[in-house]
Amino acid sequence: MSTGPDPSSPEYSRRIVPYYERDGISIYHGDMREILPGLPAVDLVVTDPPYVVGFASSVQEPKVGGWADLMNAAVWYASWLAECRRLTGPAGATWVFNSWRSFPALCRAAEGARWPIKSLLVWDKQAVGPGLRGLRPRYELVALFANRRFAIRDRRITDIYTCRWPATRKPNHPAEKPVALLRYLVQISAGQEVLDPFAGSGSTLVAAKQLGLRAIGIELEERWCEVAATRVEATEPGSAPADGRVPR
Repeated sequence: MSTGPDPSSPEYSRRIVPYYERDGISIYHGDMREILPGLPAVDLVVTDPPYVVGFASSVQEPKVGGWADLMNAAVWYASWLAECRRLTGPAGATWVFNSWRSFPALCRAAEGARWPIKSLLVWDKQAVGPGLRGLRPRYELVALFANRRFAIRDRRITDIYTCRWPATRKPNHPAEKPVALLRYLVQISAGQEVLDPFAGSGSTLVAAKQLGLRAIGIELEERWCEVAATRVEATEPGSAPADGRVPR
């Protein structure tokens, strides 16, 4: 039996040393399953987890591993979704990027976590992805998990959002998402403290800092922690462009 501190205790939280911490932005290097239990509460999670094995939107990915692999992935999804629900509290919410291939696993995970998907945002990239035989994709999905007191205040907002993401771009990370899109999700959710348990190159953290908000990111690979820290350091607090994309 373990004699270590309870993960929910202040003592446990103090043992977690940030990889980077400045201007309200913290980055933790490690496995999110070990770090999430010791984090303070937030009001919004925006994250882009790995699309389950064989289900990423890339022709280089291996073949689908079958239903058993899909259900194993659902168990993994459910484990951290439950933590996100706990951390966000009654008025909080979580946005999870996914694709038509990984959506079945996410649906099963929602059932496992007992946290139903409230809405699906369709992100129109205005650029087509790779494809050899079927239809070439130009969209991805973002699932909204909402606690009971959460609501998007502006009822004019719909479930389709256009944010151009051309195939010719030079991203910091292979699965990077546009900062403008992440900023939009944070703004329509009225988030004040944002968590990204799969921080990658730090785009969610950059979006939060541009909006003058606090944010926490977790990343397993140190090389991406370094990229994220560099990008966050180069971002001025409150520097979000006045692009007019969010309704008043």
